[in-house]
Amino acid sequence: MVDEVVAYLVSNKDGIYCDLTVGSGGHLKAISKVLNKAACLYGLDKDPSAVIKAKDNLKDCSQLKDIICASYSEIDTVVDRLNIKDFDGILLDLGISSQQIDDPKRGFSFRFDSPLDMRFNPDSETKTAADLINNSSERQLSEIIYKFGEERNANRIARAIVRERQKKMILTTAHLTEIIKKVVKSSFQVKTLARVFQALRIAVNSELEQLEEVLPEGVALLKTGGRIAILSYHSLEDRLVKRFFQQEAKGCICPPEFSVCVCNHKPSLKIITKKAISPRPWEIEQNNRARSAKLRVAEKI
Repeated sequence: MVDEVVAYLVSNKDGIYCDLTVGSGGHLKAISKVLNKAACLYGLDKDPSAVIKAKDNLKDCSQLKDIICASYSEIDTVVDRLNIKDFDGILLDLGISSQQIDDPKRGFSFRFDSPLDMRFNPDSETKTAADLINNSSERQLSEIIYKFGEERNANRIARAIVRERQKKMILTTAHLTEIIKKVVKSSFQVKTLARVFQALRIAVNSELEQLEEVLPEGVALLKTGGRIAILSYHSLEDRLVKRFFQQEAKGCICPPEFSVCVCNHKPSLKIITKKAISPRPWEIEQNNRARSAKLRVAEKI
């Protein structure tokens, strides 16, 4: 939804914009085309390979100032380092890129036999999916698969994983896939595999926790009239964004039984997209992975 992102995000053609999940730089390139030369563009991504690709793809973009290898949860630190006070627009394109999914070495897809890594930054010292699978309790695994994958067979899958790892450590995507296929009927296997792999990826990268952290930080870094645009790809992310926007768009957040407001909460956002915007049919035909995308935009007041 590049066209929609550009149309909703850009409110000042001389402004300062930041893509907190720059990927290969597609959104920044599109944004640059509608900005004046005086505008400034910045990008962040925790994946070192994405940063390299984005720098190459945006080398002819005159408004680009810097692309930094960092998680969006580090935005406060990055902004201090860049000596930037505030932005006219902030973009978050959540989830995982096609380049990451299609890289057999990264362990994000059950289509390839590869090490169970799943870290967005493979150079980091955070736990891999293999660490999670082989060291978490059955209950912890079940909770991860159910909460982050919304998979109804979470208990059975977790039990099968624990039983299998007692014989042999589970270190590859193929091994994990084999375990899951033994538990789930063939007609449900692809969807179940997608949910389990999604759940593990979210847990490995602390995606929802980091999203919760960055939402208020992002709003705080916007100028009055600046906009925050967020693309999410599953219901957990979209629900979190929707609730945050709704909370920040209203005044008092005291419980209904309070007769007098004691919270002194002031609205900080105006919701621009009353309903989440979905991809158009032709875009889904061109890129089936975009089918679950939801765009929400709010403006700082």
